[in-house]
Amino acid sequence: MILSLWKIKKERLMPKKWKTLETKRIFGNRIFGFREDTVVSPKTNNSHPVWVMDAPTWVNIIPITRDKKVVMIKQYRFGSKEISLEIPGGMVNAEEDTKSAATREMKEETGYDSSEVFKIGRVSPNPALMTNSTYSYVALGVEKTDEQKLDDMEDIEVLEIDLEKIPSLIEKGEIDHSLVISAFYFFEKFKR
Repeated sequence: MILSLWKIKKERLMPKKWKTLETKRIFGNRIFGFREDTVVSPKTNNSHPVWVMDAPTWVNIIPITRDKKVVMIKQYRFGSKEISLEIPGGMVNAEEDTKSAATREMKEETGYDSSEVFKIGRVSPNPALMTNSTYSYVALGVEKTDEQKLDDMEDIEVLEIDLEKIPSLIEKGEIDHSLVISAFYFFEKFKR
C-alpha cells in the first residue's frame, strides 16, 4: 500500500511531454528554421506559445597526430564577434552519415585525414530551443594529405597544439565553444 501511494505521488511529480496543438513556420533556410508552436501544459491544461529553432545534425572531430598534437582551427564567429579556437566541425548533409560528415569537415577545414575515426559522443546543443544533435568523433594518427578546401564563408587558420595543453586552454577560456569542450569531455572518457 505504501509503495503504491509513493508510486502515485512520484507519477504526479514527474514532468510529462507537452502536446503541440499548432506549428507555424516563421523563417527557414538550409542552416536554421524558426517556428512558433502552440503547446498545452499537461500540468495546467493551459496553452502557451513557444519558439523553436530547427537545425540540421552537426558534427565535430578531434584530429590527433601520431606525436599527440591536436589539429585545431581558428576562425571568426559572427555570434561572439571573436576569433574562436575550435576543432573542425559543421553540418551533416542530407545524404551523409555523421562519421562521413565529420571526416569530410576535417579534410575540408584542415587538409588532414585518418583511417582511424571513432564516434565518442552525442549532445543536444540546446534542448530548450533547438531540435538538433551534435555528434563528436576523434581521428587518431592524422596526417596532412591535402590543402584546405574552404567555401566562401570560411577563413580558417590551422594549428597543431600539444594534447596535454588542452585542459589549460579550456580553463583559461581560450577554448570556450561549448560543443568543443563537450567533445574533449567525451575524448577523456574514450581514452579510459
